[in-house]
Amino acid sequence: MDAPGTEVVFERLAVTEQQIASHGLPTASPKSSDHRSFSGTSTTQAEALPPDVLATVLKAAITSNRDTRVLAALLEREEDERRRLLQSLGYDPDAD
Repeated sequence: MDAPGTEVVFERLAVTEQQIASHGLPTASPKSSDHRSFSGTSTTQAEALPPDVLATVLKAAITSNRDTRVLAALLEREEDERRRLLQSLGYDPDAD
């Protein structure tokens, strides 16, 4: 609705082989009861990454992939809606 024609692409952000190596993350063999598609020889839980590292990885991915024009239009619409709501409550947002 807000971005017609937008293509959604999924990308593995965590946990990558590079992150496992650079942070010395623990690994385990995949469980024999897990029948999901998996091509690796070991598993690592995302919780093994320090929270600040995981947050940095996620923030960088979001920032690098967002469309600044769409963001600007969304923020403008949000401000217009906020003003309309305040005015409907009898408050003049421009009076401050």
